This record gives sequence, structure tokens and C-alpha cells, in this order.
Amino acid sequence: MSSSIAISTILPITTDDDVRSSIKGVISATEGFEVVTPDSPNEEIMEVVYTLKPAYILLDMDYDRVDPLKLIDSISAQFPEIVIIAILSQDHLLDSQEVILAGARAILLEPFTSEDLVSTLHRIKELLGRRSVAKTTVEVSAPLVSSRGTFVVISPKGGVGVSTVATNLALSLFEVEEEEVLLMDGKLLFGHLDVLLNLRTQNTVSELIAHVAALDEGLIRDVVSQHVSGLNLLPAPMTITAGQGIRPDDMYRLISDLQTVYKYIIIDGGNFLNDMAVTYMDASNKIILVVNPDIASLRDASQFFEVCRTLSYPREKIQVVVNQYDKRDGLSINDVEKSLQVEVLGTIPLDYKTSLQSINRGIPVTLQRARTPLRKAYHQLAENLLKVVGTGSQGKSGATPRSEALSKSSRLG
Repeated sequence: MSSSIAISTILPITTDDDVRSSIKGVISATEGFEVVTPDSPNEEIMEVVYTLKPAYILLDMDYDRVDPLKLIDSISAQFPEIVIIAILSQDHLLDSQEVILAGARAILLEPFTSEDLVSTLHRIKELLGRRSVAKTTVEVSAPLVSSRGTFVVISPKGGVGVSTVATNLALSLFEVEEEEVLLMDGKLLFGHLDVLLNLRTQNTVSELIAHVAALDEGLIRDVVSQHVSGLNLLPAPMTITAGQGIRPDDMYRLISDLQTVYKYIIIDGGNFLNDMAVTYMDASNKIILVVNPDIASLRDASQFFEVCRTLSYPREKIQVVVNQYDKRDGLSINDVEKSLQVEVLGTIPLDYKTSLQSINRGIPVTLQRARTPLRKAYHQLAENLLKVVGTGSQGKSGATPRSEALSKSSRLG
């Protein structure tokens, strides 16, 4: 073994001799890692961790001397630098979210092969290396950015196009400001922003929530995905179980950390007024309320304003956007403004065919070649929003708009 290779120590925690023996056999043949063991098998496990201070812990979730979840929580709290990899049986696969939320970095499913174990260790070691480099870069460079605006797009009524508005507003904001924009899926159940952008990724908000107590810019950027347009995306959890395990307090803390990295954040708040929706509104500079020009939508919007009043939000924090607007049918903008007693921030015209094609192709209307009324409307909406919050910039004179350049890409059609 080369002396130039840094050795990472691994502590197996298991009462299964076969598992322990298997781990030792694999690690002994793997460069860069070595197994450490306690002097006495009866020594209290937290004392063992304190004495040995391993870089990695392989914890068998069938360990019966203490509650494994409580053990993960204790180790994560007292030794946050230690990476915990949980060994989980197929029968307990549904417990994986609890294991991650407790503080485990990764999961190995039994029966696992030597290749599974080695690849997991190398993957985590590579991630930690990138985080270390990113953290060093941040420390010696300029201070972390100060968020210029966090906006939650929301509606009390389903089917008004919240996700579509959030996606295209984020892209238009990115084009207008030429600053980093993060689009975050706040619909923890049935979110689909990744579908609207045709972006395939396994990284979701769950990965950041699992480490919300120790987030830094390196880890955030490792998890956040980037669309071909340059827009940053943080998708919803992959499973319903994962979404249900996220607490509003942790989400608020996550958004606060994201605000130190991204100048603009757009959150798809969905259409359910629950504790999580209130968390998004609390964390946002402005609430973008999406309505349709019909009586039912306006009635729900009026009730929404009442809810916001009880939450002590100033009326000017809420900005109304009329989506699917058609001058020939439905209520007029004047009717909407009189009913809600607000000035409408912007309107998005009704174009059912273009919108449906956009969704099915995974190409937002703001990235399509044709200068459609929809694309112009979203661009104007972004400019109007920037004027309201007072952070608008002049942009680069004569520069080719991002969407125009991107629309020529074969990937965007």
C-alpha cells in the first residue's frame, strides 16, 4: 500500500459476526480504508466512538444493544464529522427515510456485495473531498451572497397553473437579471418541476433536509441540479414517504441556508394551505398569488387574503398574477382588481395549445424559439416583480437573451 494514500478508519457496529467478518474481509483488500475495533466487545458504544473517532461507521440497523435510530442521532449530534452508513435489510426498506433523517449519510441494503460496499465508501469520500474544496474556496473568496429575493408562487385553488408560472417566472428572472436563480419544488407530495423541465436527477430536497443541521455551500451545490438553461433546480422528494417526513422547522432552516447561496429563489408552493405553505410564506419576501379570471378563483383568493391577514402579513407582501387570461372571455383585469382590492402584478395570456405542448415536451414556453405572447408575458412579469422589490438591473446592453440562444440548442428543439 502506498504511504501517500490517506487512510480512513471504519468502525463496524453490529452484533452479527458474519456481517462483521464480511466487512473486515472487504476493507482489508481495499486501499485507503482500514477497520478499527474496540479493545473490549462489552464497552459502551458511545465510549467506543469517542475513543476511536472513526471517519466512517457502518451501523447494522439490526443492532439490538441500543435503539439504532437513537444511536445515529446521538453520534450525528456529538460527532457531526463522522459519516454513518446504515446497513438495512430488505424487510425494513420503508424505514430508510427515518434512517436518513436521523443523520445517516447513506444506506447499504442487505445482502450487499463487496462492490456495493466499496463503491459506497468511494462515492462518499469523493463527495466529502468536493465539499472540502468548495468550503476552502468559499472561505478565501468573497463573502456569501445576500439574497435579493425569495418568492413563493401559490394559490388556494388547484388547476390554476402554479407550477407552470413558477417555472417560467424563474427562467425569465434568470434571463432578465443574469444572476443565479434557484427554483425549488415546495410540493413535497406530487411535485413535478423536474418533469416540466425534462430534467432527470435523483437529488432532491430530502438530501439537504437530512443534513440541515450542518449545511454548507459545497453540499448545497452538490445536491442542487442545474438545467441546461443554467437555472438551478431543487426537486421534490422522490417518494410520498420521504415528503411526509419533512418538518416545517427544518424546511425553514433549509431555505435560510439556501438564501446565503442564491440571490433569487422561486418556490412552487402548490395549492394546499398547511403548515408547510405558511413556512414558505414566512420565508419569502413576496407571495405570488396565482388566480384565474373566474368567480370561483376570485372567491378562493379573497379567502386567501383573509388567511394572510390573520397571519399578520402586510397586504403589499401579496402580489397577484392572473393566469390563463383571455380578453374575450372571463372577468376583466379591472374586475379582478376591484374584487381583491389590489393592483395586478401581471397577466399570462390563455394559450392552451402552446402550454400543453410545453408540458409534454418538457420545454418551458420561455425557452421556445417563437416569441409567443406567453414568453413576452413572463418576461414582463419578471421585470414587474423586480421593480416591486427594487432589485432590478439594467442587464447587458446588446447581449443575446439567454432564452433566444438556448432555444437554438438541439436539446431544446
